[in-house]
Amino acid sequence: MSVDPRNVILARISSGLSDMLGRLGAHAAMRDMGSHSSAELWPDWPSNLPPAEACDLLSEALSTIGMFEKVELQPDGESVAIHVKGCEFNRMGQVESHPVGQRAICFFGFGLIEKSLERLVGRRFRVELLHHDAAADTCHEIARPR
Repeated sequence: MSVDPRNVILARISSGLSDMLGRLGAHAAMRDMGSHSSAELWPDWPSNLPPAEACDLLSEALSTIGMFEKVELQPDGESVAIHVKGCEFNRMGQVESHPVGQRAICFFGFGLIEKSLERLVGRRFRVELLHHDAAADTCHEIARPR
């Protein structure tokens, strides 16, 4: 099976940033890049939505950008449960040595979700990976209020 050239590029960016900035520096830089991408991807989004409505809108938007097969966000008390199936960031294993959830590129996705939720509901969140299910090709994440 050949490697998608886009994933080679993403993996090299991810691992290169980690090599240059260290793991924590790369994570912070990529989280920031993801955060700034929200307004560029969806400039005309509403604000102050109820959490369920915000989750539906963001789930649909993330599922259609071409990086994920399907994304589901659901309110879970004050937090938001996130299930990402078919993430391109998970398919970089042949060229990215860090495990899923510790790759710098994963933090791009965390920042994108954090800022998008903040814009939609008016509260700040922090996203983290809870579990990566390789067999189901799904990351189970949580966005907790900050």
